[in-house]
Amino acid sequence: MDFYDIIAQAFGILGTVSYLISYQIKKNRIFFIFQCFGSLFFVLNFFMLGAYTGCLLNLVNIFRACALVAGKRFRHPIVHIAVQLLYIAVTVVTFDGWLSLLVLAPQIVMTYIMWQGNGKHIRYTQLLFVSPIWLTHNVIVTSIGGIACEIFTITSTLISIFRFRRSGYDTSAK
Repeated sequence: MDFYDIIAQAFGILGTVSYLISYQIKKNRIFFIFQCFGSLFFVLNFFMLGAYTGCLLNLVNIFRACALVAGKRFRHPIVHIAVQLLYIAVTVVTFDGWLSLLVLAPQIVMTYIMWQGNGKHIRYTQLLFVSPIWLTHNVIVTSIGGIACEIFTITSTLISIFRFRRSGYDTSAK
């Protein structure tokens, strides 16, 4: 592993840390901010690994997180549709076979769930659908940070589900 590969993997590890922090935050607004940072680090990680669909899907994730943090003004259905169309467009532009389609699916589903603003649904979707698919992708493209991210995300999500089961989840769309 040369210095370039080490830097690429370091970005993945920073993305992992950002995502792990996000799952322990109850308030959706702060959750989305940490998701934005995680996506930024994975943009760099996947770009350096040559996994361009993953790179650009994470770039759209940043836009999605910013729209969700911005509040009601950006929660308009047109913005939601625009985000979904961006996911499809970047997948078409970077299409590299079945792996590109595999990672498109969780982005479409999670965006719909996030737009609803229900923390419990976000976490269960992450646990049962998004993380298993991205884990598969990350193994195939050899993103050490990405693999760690999904393993830790599954663990962290389980912890947050346990922690918030009594106190409840943030269900505000703010």
